[in-house]
Amino acid sequence: MIGNYKKILNKCTKQLSLAIIVLLTFNVESQTIVNTENLMKSVDSILSIGFGINGDFKFGNLELYQFNITNQIGKKYDKHLLRLLFNYEYISENNEVLASDYTAQFRYNYSLGDHSVFTFVQSQKSKAMNLNLRNLIGGGYRHNIYKKDESYFDVSLGAFYEDELYLKDTNDEVNIQNYRLNLSSFFKLKLSKKSFINTSIYYQVNLDNSKDTRLFIEPRWYYEFDKIAVYVTTQIRHHTTPYIDIKNTDSELLVGLEFNL
Repeated sequence: MIGNYKKILNKCTKQLSLAIIVLLTFNVESQTIVNTENLMKSVDSILSIGFGINGDFKFGNLELYQFNITNQIGKKYDKHLLRLLFNYEYISENNEVLASDYTAQFRYNYSLGDHSVFTFVQSQKSKAMNLNLRNLIGGGYRHNIYKKDESYFDVSLGAFYEDELYLKDTNDEVNIQNYRLNLSSFFKLKLSKKSFINTSIYYQVNLDNSKDTRLFIEPRWYYEFDKIAVYVTTQIRHHTTPYIDIKNTDSELLVGLEFNL
């Protein structure tokens, strides 16, 4: 009886991926491109579930409440790959809410050998950049150029529709609706048995205004132990023509741990 219980427990724990995402963060007014490549770097036929949470709470001379929640689910069967993610961040300092942001995305891939076609829907809110709501839907084609062992290089071409609502000031909202072309590249280099680098690049062009572009670059270095991995990643985002008075470029540095049970 106990032996059967242990077998069931071991089987269940192998299906669970628990991620503690951020130990150290430097952040400047985040933009709106979301990278899912590093969120689901390995999904097999078993249901993959990831959950991460961290927080910082201070009382006294400074009242600070900060926590982040990250959830992700992946399922692969035959030629189909489903991915769902939800992130939420809350920051309050001395009873002033500085951030109450979320990102939700559902993505579907259909395999064509080493290549694939995909579609996705996404919803997002970012108080830091006065983005009250961003909804988008799109799809595209992903082509593998190089693949050897665990290293690969892919490029992707797609398009999407975006509907954004910005709060310009207390009484003035700005609604932006665009169709964008999306060019992406994904690169993974295996450095050693336990170490590798993932790099993702997104370039998005407004189809009605070619001067309105967005660029996102994220290299991420991993070092894996038996059931734990440490990573360092940096994110750089640039928008040539922000729709309200925010900075064109922002960056973020993350150091994190990832646990695989």
